[in-house]
Amino acid sequence: MKDELAVRQERLLLLLTMHSQQQQQHSTHFQTRKANCLSKRDKSSAGRIDPRAVDICGEINARDEYYTTSSCSGRSFLYCGDGIKSWHASTTSSSPSSAMDNGDNDDNGGNGGHGAAGGVGHGFFQRTRVNHDLIHEPTRYFNLQTLNTDRTGGGDPIPSIGQFQGLNNNENFKNKLDENAQLSVEDVTATDAPAASAAGDENDVQIQETPIWLRYEPFILHVMCRSLKAASVLMALARPSFKNVGLTSWNHVGTNEEDNLNGDNSNNNKLNNTSLKNQQCKGGGPRYLVAIWGDEGLDMPLSLPSTPRHGLFYNCNANGDDDESDVKNAEWLAQLVNERHVRNWKKIDRFVEAMRSLADDPCDDVSDDMSDDMSGMIDSMALSDDTHHQQQSSKSARAQSGLPIPRSYDVVGDVAILNNLPEGDEETQRKVGEWIMAKNKAIKIVVARHCPLSTEDRSPGASGLKQLAGHPRDPVVTSHYEYGIKCVVDLNHTFFSPRMAPERLRLSQQVARGERVLVVFAGVGMEALQIAARTEAKEVLVVERNAVACECVRRGKLMLSRNKTAPCPGSGKGASERLDIIEGDALDVLPTLEKESFDRIVAPRPKEGSLDGDLGTGDAGTPFLLAMLPLLKLKGEVHWYDFAADHELPNCDRTRKQLESVCKTLGLEMEVIHVARVGSVAKRQWRVCVDFRIIGIGKKSATEAV
Repeated sequence: MKDELAVRQERLLLLLTMHSQQQQQHSTHFQTRKANCLSKRDKSSAGRIDPRAVDICGEINARDEYYTTSSCSGRSFLYCGDGIKSWHASTTSSSPSSAMDNGDNDDNGGNGGHGAAGGVGHGFFQRTRVNHDLIHEPTRYFNLQTLNTDRTGGGDPIPSIGQFQGLNNNENFKNKLDENAQLSVEDVTATDAPAASAAGDENDVQIQETPIWLRYEPFILHVMCRSLKAASVLMALARPSFKNVGLTSWNHVGTNEEDNLNGDNSNNNKLNNTSLKNQQCKGGGPRYLVAIWGDEGLDMPLSLPSTPRHGLFYNCNANGDDDESDVKNAEWLAQLVNERHVRNWKKIDRFVEAMRSLADDPCDDVSDDMSDDMSGMIDSMALSDDTHHQQQSSKSARAQSGLPIPRSYDVVGDVAILNNLPEGDEETQRKVGEWIMAKNKAIKIVVARHCPLSTEDRSPGASGLKQLAGHPRDPVVTSHYEYGIKCVVDLNHTFFSPRMAPERLRLSQQVARGERVLVVFAGVGMEALQIAARTEAKEVLVVERNAVACECVRRGKLMLSRNKTAPCPGSGKGASERLDIIEGDALDVLPTLEKESFDRIVAPRPKEGSLDGDLGTGDAGTPFLLAMLPLLKLKGEVHWYDFAADHELPNCDRTRKQLESVCKTLGLEMEVIHVARVGSVAKRQWRVCVDFRIIGIGKKSATEAV
């Protein structure tokens, strides 16, 4: 009996070990998939995350166990056609040739016809006047007579660069409306009749019956989860705010511990081997995709098939004098949309607060219930003291070395940087460096800081680094690789933190197509290089006063020109061609730039020692804000970096008040989009990034205020 119990215990221990290794491997695969997904170029029409979705996406992506795959904060738009973007069977055409002549097979829909009789075709569906914000000009937005001349109607700006350079959606929409206007019942003349009949009766009817519709689509979010427990926690947090929450994709493959425990593993081994091969082809590990979407929908016609340009609710008179009842109708339509926007945004805010209520530690430390059950079984069988001691007494390689190896250190390129000199004499320090190099073959030299970062540019200085191991290098210059983009870093004379890589990626996700981006306090320029390479921004301008850092940016730009990054399709320019550099102090350079000319400003300013933070005695960068904000367009966004104590998180009210005060001085109105915790700079002190945008201009414009 004891022998049988011992065999069962050994089998359980083996399964637990295998399960732990499998979960560790899955976690590594998950982090790889997360980095690959978040680093891809945004293929939406805007080319960025919606401003109202930045907060929730930031909270989710900041956690190790989640990452977002797609999102929409809620939008309204006008459309004509079938109203669905999918392939479907249709019988409107009499022959395959007519289907080819009257329809397109692109993703944005065609110019007219459906597929062949009984076959599969692409339904016509075209959108215009897409708007992710409140409708502020109802009479302009709902004026159907200006769909060709006023494409936005006061909604989202249409991208003028990138894959939507040709404005295919709007051009097809315009062509369809023109066809409706020319072939409507009232306008068809005797001369046009033969041509209409030659085109076929079915196609003729399809063209006439294309009214304009108004649609509101609520918030939608797709999140990939590391484990089933993490997915369950996320759904529980989302359900109080959104009714439609569910696990839409569940691909879980793993070892069946219960069958193995009973000795029935012959078939499982074959199944698991095949499944593991499939996992490796797909990136490895199970996948759990959670979908969250709102219920604030709206779909209603704005015109009739016979008169697609004549609105049912609002029509603008030719002389410009709108009827009072028509204006009220337009305001009523805007109210329908705006009320849904507000309710939708409140639900998103509640979801954000729920995510912030989670503990900092991952919610899926215990991967599944099977591990708990098996652990309980082991405890119930009273493992011997020797087995328990053997299981718990493993020592880390760092402790076994007998050297003062630091718990953590940064790796920049092929250089390992220790924040402090290891304890001991020079021989001990050399052995520490050699031990680190032996553990990571990519590290060629090891250096340690032996003085605080007290200079204005937060660099160690010529004598601030001591080399512990590796071939001598003075100054310590290396090329750092981050999400496929390289930059040059002079570690002696510039400040650079590899721990801000996720933050730089987050910034890139918010840059829309066609934007002019200004990067102040650029340092070695990794933020600018990432934005230029990963987005379809029209221009990225770098301002930096450190001459060494500017030279690093120039070398990084040269390497970017040799990179295989695809050129921006609309502009025909490569990433490096859209990157410009100005060397000089920001307070001297910014007043010389054109006012209200930038869509986005990134300001990763360095910490000014004791002058910054909750107890700081300095100005917290106010002069730079006064110089930057006049350069920003209306609805432009700023990423402002500040330093806060842990008790100020997550709202950072002190920084908010500072930004509101500066904007009020310039006659501007602002709103905070998101507050991101970037990284720790000292004990209980954090670097934060406050994303805010200009939403209005007061009594005096920014230019007049300056």
